[in-house]
Amino acid sequence: MKSLAVAVLFLVVVAGALPAAANSTTYTWNFATSPNHSLGTNSHLYLSSGIGITATGSSNLYYKSGGLGETGLGLVCGHHSSCDHEIGHGQSIVFNLSGLLGKNVTGISLTLESLQAGETGSVCDGFGACVTFTAGNNNKSVSILGLFTDMRNHHSGNLIVKAGSGDVLVDQLQVTTSAVPEPGSLFLMGSGLLGIVGVIRRKLSC
Repeated sequence: MKSLAVAVLFLVVVAGALPAAANSTTYTWNFATSPNHSLGTNSHLYLSSGIGITATGSSNLYYKSGGLGETGLGLVCGHHSSCDHEIGHGQSIVFNLSGLLGKNVTGISLTLESLQAGETGSVCDGFGACVTFTAGNNNKSVSILGLFTDMRNHHSGNLIVKAGSGDVLVDQLQVTTSAVPEPGSLFLMGSGLLGIVGVIRRKLSC
């Protein structure tokens, strides 16, 4: 019975360790770290731990630093007196996340800013799936994992950020990935577990 107890204990410990076997990595792209200025281009590559995403705007990209929840990546909008360098009606920034489609993404969240009461922003994948941000989501990390899953199903990495009933800024994108165990490792682990189960069954039948 002692060997049976040891086998059962080992099985529980191994089974409990399975979820932790996959190492997770978090990538963060922060767009709210620069003072007010135009990038002078409508497209820019951002890197995080070797993974690149490209932002392409409907006009030149602009870093806005206004404080009070109005800091992030926006757009140059001309020299009008009402210009606030945010993503306004009819404008958008498209993020190409193709470099993430082949990874085991377990979490992805986006943070938007400058959403006032009654204003909304939309984050879409180009195939009809969208996530709507409201004033209650302002400067808060919101999961868009379901949207990313739809993007992956369509084999398209384009994530489109646009204004709804107000202007918005892109503050941060964060992605968590997990390493998938190699098939050989899974086979060896599975074989070991089956062997332990066999030992337990023989002990119980004695």
